[in-house]
Amino acid sequence: MAVETVGVMSPGDMGSGVGGVLAKHGYRVVTALDGRSESSRTRAAEQGIEDAGSLDEVVKASDLILSILVPSEASSFAQDVAEAMVRTDTKVVVADCNAVSPATGVKIGEIITAAGGKFIDAGIIGGTPRNGAVPRIYASGEHAPVLGELDGKGIEVPVMDGPIGHASGLKMVYAALSKGTAALYASTLMTAKSLGLYGDLIHELEMSQSGTLAGMKGVNSISTKAFRWIGEMEEIAATFAEAGTSPAIHTGAAETFQAIADSSIGHERVGTFDKNRSLEDSIAAMLLKAL
Repeated sequence: MAVETVGVMSPGDMGSGVGGVLAKHGYRVVTALDGRSESSRTRAAEQGIEDAGSLDEVVKASDLILSILVPSEASSFAQDVAEAMVRTDTKVVVADCNAVSPATGVKIGEIITAAGGKFIDAGIIGGTPRNGAVPRIYASGEHAPVLGELDGKGIEVPVMDGPIGHASGLKMVYAALSKGTAALYASTLMTAKSLGLYGDLIHELEMSQSGTLAGMKGVNSISTKAFRWIGEMEEIAATFAEAGTSPAIHTGAAETFQAIADSSIGHERVGTFDKNRSLEDSIAAMLLKAL
């Protein structure tokens, strides 16, 4: 099928970035801003994403809907789309691009197909196009080639030779390393700071593990992302458990991100992060509970 109009829910940092580059490549991109924040409205306007008003209108207008949300909202959004399809008597292709386990992806697919829609299992790896990145959106399942039509339009879309669950599974094992490592870095630095050993640890790392120390610098802005990564770690833990391996590492990572989200700087977002704050000051702030 020829995709002309793409629905993107929602216009967060990644969603608006993906929608924006698709709009620049000639696609009509729509979303529903009813009840959304002013920052969401601003991002959508900046990226050339149209406000269709309601989810029903997004469903009616779209050839393909990209669900790009926090993991905890993925299933409920699928249910909302399914109900909108029934209300409007419209069948649409839905790609779940969220960081969910293969089992969750299968359940979401069942919700969409039960309403008469077509489902694509997808997983995003890489940064938002808002920052100049070109993310890869892996796609699997029978209808994955529909998402594959967007390849080269500001995003890469590798179509996998596998069933629903393959794309989300790849996202899970990849993020298990990348974001799991970020949780390890953060919790290690927080523990060292609590023990009065922060300076000693940094000094030793400078001598023996300079590469690791360089990677730890990313913890400085983790306060802007921790709230989104809690559910992702829980989905990764579920993925590991389903595979017969221990979920404990990533349930611990979820607890670390929860602590950071609840800290004195857990309210920070990409646009409000203090870029002049030192890593040590960030770690100290993460150890303080929000007032």
